[in-house]
Amino acid sequence: MILLRKTGQFLFLALLTCLVTTTQANVQHEAAALIRTANLGGADVGLYAIDLQTGEVLVKLNPNDPLIPASNMKLLTTASALNELGPEFLFKTKLKLTPPDPVIGKPSLILQGDGDPSLGDPVLLEAHGLDVDQLIQQWVAVVQKTGITEFDQLIIDDRIFDRNFVHPAWPEDQLNRWYCAQVAGINFHDNCLDIYPRPTRSGLAPFLRISPESPFLRLSNRAVSGSTDSFWIYRRMETNEMTFRGVVKYPRSSPENVTLHDPPNYLAMLLQHNLAQAGIKVNHLYRPPMDEILPQSRDLHIVQTTIDVVLNRCNKDSQNLFAEALFKRAGREMTGVPGSWETGRAAMRIFLRSRLGSAAASVEIDDGSGMSRNNKVSPKAIVDLLVSMYRDPRLGSTYLRSLSVGGKDGSLRKRFKDLDVTVLGKTGYIRSVSTLSGFAVLPRPDHPEGPRVFAFSFMFNNFKAPVYVYQVKALQDKLVELLDKEASYLVESGK
Repeated sequence: MILLRKTGQFLFLALLTCLVTTTQANVQHEAAALIRTANLGGADVGLYAIDLQTGEVLVKLNPNDPLIPASNMKLLTTASALNELGPEFLFKTKLKLTPPDPVIGKPSLILQGDGDPSLGDPVLLEAHGLDVDQLIQQWVAVVQKTGITEFDQLIIDDRIFDRNFVHPAWPEDQLNRWYCAQVAGINFHDNCLDIYPRPTRSGLAPFLRISPESPFLRLSNRAVSGSTDSFWIYRRMETNEMTFRGVVKYPRSSPENVTLHDPPNYLAMLLQHNLAQAGIKVNHLYRPPMDEILPQSRDLHIVQTTIDVVLNRCNKDSQNLFAEALFKRAGREMTGVPGSWETGRAAMRIFLRSRLGSAAASVEIDDGSGMSRNNKVSPKAIVDLLVSMYRDPRLGSTYLRSLSVGGKDGSLRKRFKDLDVTVLGKTGYIRSVSTLSGFAVLPRPDHPEGPRVFAFSFMFNNFKAPVYVYQVKALQDKLVELLDKEASYLVESGK
């Protein structure tokens, strides 16, 4: 009887092991079947998913193939920047006052940037009950309090970064679009101008509300009001000369936007204009060379932004400007020289080596946002980095909070609403590329090991008609649903 009981226990354990192995094999089998029946043509597919509790691989298809990550590159950028800058880091943009020049007899103002991409960001301002003009007026008010009505210069100190505002690999025909906003040591209002057209009488020019108000810019309104809606904006490259064209049928509640050239100089002109409106004269705008030592000064006003705010806008809302500013700022922090795409790449390479070991050598880094098609990273490298960040006691919670939550916010707010797992992740899309990486988390309130967590990366490159991005996204959703089903099974089985 004892032998039989022991034999029965052995049989039960063997059966249990078989069931666990079978369910893991089923996930892989079903994932392979989904890909096989999706008719993706010649698309390149890379899939990888693991169970963080057991280390078991749940899904694996070309896991080590380097693929274009699109905005999944932001997962690497935010991890690298958070590691370099730290979770307590504050961006600080300063307005400063110098003593009177001994020769000229007048003081100057210094606008000193720290690479903060969120300065004047409309979404963040709205969350604080402000608009962009009110922010500018805060600076005007502190200058008024000095009692000084004439300044020699407004010095534009944007030297925290280099002055290469546009990445050479970004598509030239899209450089006017918000997602190709220029990247500078002083950024403002997402480095875009917002235009709200409203029709007047048919055939006549529409009314245009512009934010921030910028009467010093050369703007030409050649649009008309009419029965169709085709309003668009042209900006001549290397300038802020803009022409508004097309037809306006409906008033816009959401703006049309266009990127600004040389954001630091634009903000200086905007501040100079608003000071003049308040009766305060600034005689010159001046941008110092990289090696010039500026005169002693004192702080008049400091705008501070926590790194959490920037990480959230970067990962949840996929703001490219925020990613590139983090990329350059990490490079600045590591090297001590002006942040650039070169120093950002160096900082990320060192970081990835510390997290991925020799596998980091296969990652090709070009920019921080994923707009460049020269970035390459494998699904396994992304998952390994995600797991490393998840388990990081210093950085993990800040990093995880920055990810979009399925069904709730960011780029995943319309996806994964009816699953048992909570999806924390990052989407990615550029032409012929769609990616999705992150975590599937199933709460276990009473379990000593906490929630059941899967990390995954599903990457699709080089798909083309008749395969479209909405079909690829639907396929990604089905793959996540497999993880949801697996997590539910394991938890219900007491695993």
